[in-house]
Amino acid sequence: MIDILPTLALCTGRDNPDKALLRAWSLVLSSRRFLNRVEGGRLLVAPAVAHLAVKEIMAYEGENRPRVVPAPLPDNSWVSLLVVGFFVGATVWLDSRGLGRSMTWHMAGRADAGLILDGEWWRCVTALFLHADAGHLLANAAALAVLASMLGRRIGSGLTWALFLLSGSLGNAVNAWAQAPDHLSVGASTGVFGLIGVLAGGAGRAQRQSRAQVLLLALGFGFGFLAMLGAGEERVDLGAHLFGLLCGLPFGLLVGNWRGAHGWKVWLNAMSGAAGAVLTFWAWTKALAGPGGF
Repeated sequence: MIDILPTLALCTGRDNPDKALLRAWSLVLSSRRFLNRVEGGRLLVAPAVAHLAVKEIMAYEGENRPRVVPAPLPDNSWVSLLVVGFFVGATVWLDSRGLGRSMTWHMAGRADAGLILDGEWWRCVTALFLHADAGHLLANAAALAVLASMLGRRIGSGLTWALFLLSGSLGNAVNAWAQAPDHLSVGASTGVFGLIGVLAGGAGRAQRQSRAQVLLLALGFGFGFLAMLGAGEERVDLGAHLFGLLCGLPFGLLVGNWRGAHGWKVWLNAMSGAAGAVLTFWAWTKALAGPGGF
């Protein structure tokens, strides 16, 4: 019998394995019915199966290698709080002003299903920045502050707010298609549930399971939040919440295993944040250029 430890030292970088590791390797070989024995700090196997024994141990080491989880980003909650604070302040200021006798901010930017289907796509974006009353505004602002701070440390603030806009806008678009043409809605909650969908997809993506199991886990997580938070009052737009959640899920499955923005992800974050700001400005420009606007 020959000692395979010199070969394993070259393959694994473990020059002096301790007794516990030698015992584990020996058990691995025994489970695969390789005759072996540990003797005098050596791991002995038959010469004919030495290369197969090394291969088995290498496979074992690969499967049991500790996962290196990158540290999250430094606390960047202030970015999300700043955005939410600006959002609330701008909303309060704009609500105190009007666009004239023929038009209001809500008329210009609300999600009007019939108008969206007629091509006024920008309403899917602008509706995220309008609210029915102060309670509606503050509830969504509080939810955004928590969700955006959580996601911002994992995937970066720029991408977080871009996903808020993207999932919320897509949710409003699908909701307009699914509802009656006279359906009207406003509020950031579609984007809020989009971020919940991102978190749900991330929770499923983090599990080492098959794709079907991951999807079911993500859906269960998301629908649980929807049942608790999104379907409790008569004025709640359940369709907007549901479609926002469903639109956020694929993005969560895509970026669910990210832990911090490094390398090219830094550029992606910066570009995503800038793109979100440009999209918002462009959508409101289109809304205010409509009939009765500026």
